[in-house]
Amino acid sequence: MANTDNINECMTNDGLNGKSSSGESLKFVKKLYIHGGNISNWNRIKRKTTPSSADELSESIGTTLNSLLPTNNNDQEFVPQKALRCINKKFVEKIERGEREHLKISVKIFAIELNPAFVQDALFRAMCELGIDFVETLILALPEIPDDEQLSTLKGFWEEMEVLMDSGYVRSLGVCDLDKNALEKLYEWARIKPEINQVNLASCCVMPKELVDFSDKHDIQLLTHADPKDILTKGRLEEVLRESYENVPVQGWRPAWALRYSVLVKCRGVIKNKGYIVFCEQD
Repeated sequence: MANTDNINECMTNDGLNGKSSSGESLKFVKKLYIHGGNISNWNRIKRKTTPSSADELSESIGTTLNSLLPTNNNDQEFVPQKALRCINKKFVEKIERGEREHLKISVKIFAIELNPAFVQDALFRAMCELGIDFVETLILALPEIPDDEQLSTLKGFWEEMEVLMDSGYVRSLGVCDLDKNALEKLYEWARIKPEINQVNLASCCVMPKELVDFSDKHDIQLLTHADPKDILTKGRLEEVLRESYENVPVQGWRPAWALRYSVLVKCRGVIKNKGYIVFCEQD
């Protein structure tokens, strides 16, 4: 199991400082966790045009915050260290112990701020919300970084990911948008090798042959994705907060990380549960 301090604070009401159903709570906290639950159950998501992941995330945040308005029957829960956990209880689904062996769970962390310590915080939050003690795959997505800083930045995050894998919380590790040279440098340096490299086809219509050859040689799975580098900007977060809480100052709130979890039924190859969690801090 994950660290019990991280798990218990969001699985029980023990030690909670109070409850509120108003945006007034934002005035008294510096940290905010938002979990919209299983978006595959949202009728508004089931439409002919597929929303972008950035739109999905913004909608998840807005829908969750709106569910906490005084006119709705929902809760916000204070957790230690002046943090507020906002969840849309109608859509949050824990994984039943008996079904875990039939599922494959992946978590993709979007490191909006370049703080490697957020990797553990994000993964433990996902495991806590889903009621699980490990995930099959952990993938890291970094924001736009100058080429000469990419590897040094990635190393700090990768070391945190290796520790999580050593501890049994993760079975395989992956990265996003590395070209052949960057992937090769990471592979040669890393103690635990990357097994997945997600490539955004918006910037690469055809997989470069040298990347394909290197990945094949080292058993690295190449997957495609359509996630933007800036999946949640500070301006967009403030906009969503302002839409939900018109009379509460929202300036100074910024996203630190976001994640998307996907729960796949192994034998059927279908997604059973998919959701976003975001962590925000105030200046």
